[in-house]
Amino acid sequence: MSQLLGRVAKLSSAVKKQRLCFSELRSFSTAAATPYLLLRDTNHRRAMTPSGGGVVLDMNLYDPRKDERVKVPDQTLSEELRCSVKVGTSRGWVFLRNKEDSTMRLTNIYNPCASASSHKVINLPPFDDTEAHIASISLSASPNQQDCVVAAKSCFPFISLCRPGDSDWTHIKVPFYASQVMYSLRDSKFYLYWGGKQYSDLIECETSSSGFPEVSLYQSFPNSDIPESRRDQVSSSMKTQYLVESPNSGDSFIVYWCNEYLELKEGEPESCNGKKPPYRRTSSFMIKPRTFVVFRQDREQGIGSYTEDIGDLCIFLGQREAFCVSATEYPGLHPNSVYYSSFRTGYGYYDLSSNTLHDVIDEAPLSSVSMWLAPLQ
Repeated sequence: MSQLLGRVAKLSSAVKKQRLCFSELRSFSTAAATPYLLLRDTNHRRAMTPSGGGVVLDMNLYDPRKDERVKVPDQTLSEELRCSVKVGTSRGWVFLRNKEDSTMRLTNIYNPCASASSHKVINLPPFDDTEAHIASISLSASPNQQDCVVAAKSCFPFISLCRPGDSDWTHIKVPFYASQVMYSLRDSKFYLYWGGKQYSDLIECETSSSGFPEVSLYQSFPNSDIPESRRDQVSSSMKTQYLVESPNSGDSFIVYWCNEYLELKEGEPESCNGKKPPYRRTSSFMIKPRTFVVFRQDREQGIGSYTEDIGDLCIFLGQREAFCVSATEYPGLHPNSVYYSSFRTGYGYYDLSSNTLHDVIDEAPLSSVSMWLAPLQ
């Protein structure tokens, strides 16, 4: 136990912990384009809307460019949105599923970059199985474009596709389980990804007859060796894999998010110096990010090359679709970094060049589903 606590203390001393500034946006039009982290809505009040009952609330977000929390006050949601839960994000849009009738909607209301005059709520077909857990959702383009296709991957062995305005989903059976779906701009197709068994053949799903983009299993390449100094750290961690593609170069990356469970003694304090700890305690364990490992998918060499240099790119990982942006295009972001967010671990960023974690500590609770919003498209 003393060794575990010693490692925590050593890591904490290298981590820059900081209080977040606070800003309030009264006008959506003043918000700069940036990735945002969705936090829990607060200050709910009942209200009447043109369509009936609704709720007025404050939307809370985190802006990683300014390193501050942002509150957008007095936002009105209709009854349909009030009775819905967030199930995913893609291209800066939020997907919601109604708790009563499983109807689904797509909206940009939660994104501060969308002016009030451009707010949209787009109806999608009901998801047939009310018990189906939706693991991942992806858009092929902005919903404002006519060729936009929505792809949803549930816990069942099929992928569901529709276009905004369709009355039903088109369900396509797939002969494997995959928790992630991503649209590749480079290849103009949806990829399903499962970070488990390596498949030797690319599995194609026939979708051309339905007028939808092609769907394929993403075939990741064998990973190159990682430095010996990091092997023990990675091998002893609980790993989750993510697939992400650069919007500019089309390069794709497999990212390993490595966490560790730290056992706490019974009666051991959960806070330090009277402050709320940055990590969620589960039973007698504390879950803590340990490291992140990136493999660039090299098609020419057929290998996933270990890298600590992704240039000016920033990779964003949460509990839904991963995405990537350029720090040059969004000044204030830390280049060559992986931004992470989870209600279990808190949120922050990992500098790949120095292999260091930087935690952002916030006293406001995160939602049980922690999602980044990509810059609005």
